[in-house]
Amino acid sequence: MAQYKVIAGTFHVKGFQPDGDSIRFQAANQANWDFFTWESDADKNTRKKQLRVEAIDALETHYEGYHQPRPFALAALESLLELLQIKSVTYSLSLTQIVDADDGKSGFVASAVTDRFGRPVSYVFPKDAPLTDGAVMDSSTLPVEESINFQLAREGLVYPTFYTTTDRTFAEKIRAVVARARKTKRGIWSIDRTSDFTLWDVRTLQEDILVLPKIFRRLVGFFNGYSEFDKLIDYMKKQKDNLVLWDGTKKKSLAELMKFSGRRIQMKTPLEDILFSPK
Repeated sequence: MAQYKVIAGTFHVKGFQPDGDSIRFQAANQANWDFFTWESDADKNTRKKQLRVEAIDALETHYEGYHQPRPFALAALESLLELLQIKSVTYSLSLTQIVDADDGKSGFVASAVTDRFGRPVSYVFPKDAPLTDGAVMDSSTLPVEESINFQLAREGLVYPTFYTTTDRTFAEKIRAVVARARKTKRGIWSIDRTSDFTLWDVRTLQEDILVLPKIFRRLVGFFNGYSEFDKLIDYMKKQKDNLVLWDGTKKKSLAELMKFSGRRIQMKTPLEDILFSPK
């Protein structure tokens, strides 16, 4: 059972490029980071650390010069900021950076590991969460329902995105609220097209359809590298996703879960049944 370090601190967005599943955090007590194994001293000593918010994937506001439909992408980010009580936000003209904000608001993160980019993989909590700075908790004691990860999933503002390293107890709880949000067509689930969409060009991804961000990123990579659409199936098969389904079934790539019919792409496996391998 994973052990989660609870760290009190402040959240920062001014001058950065946050989105609905990533934000900067500065620990009130820098010594709390000694709990983790770091790739480098630079990662360890960075004061305002980029977090990777666990178990959710928000629509992309900026990815290699591309974005997903902006109203929903910004809705996740603005809900995150509201839950953290970060106000008076001013965006750059391109909506990719926050140039001013009333940030530095207090809260907590709970994290067990860092990823290969030196980002603590975290559950994010507002300042009124029943947590204690420096505590070590596990999935039986950490109140994940109080986390912003859980709240964004419950409101249908983000996609569930689990990894083989995601705590199953927490994943089960998020799966339950995602199922409820999908059934009531809340938020993104009113127009999500991941299970069945027609792909014409990159503009389709930016303006017309909502799909799982991980699939969006894969398809942007395809359009950046290929001009012939009939290469898409081979491209998707070459991606080493190394998936594990909730029931333990292993798949090499997302392509094995997809049906390609010309420009129509279907994926019937529920997204919350997919466990991705961390890269």
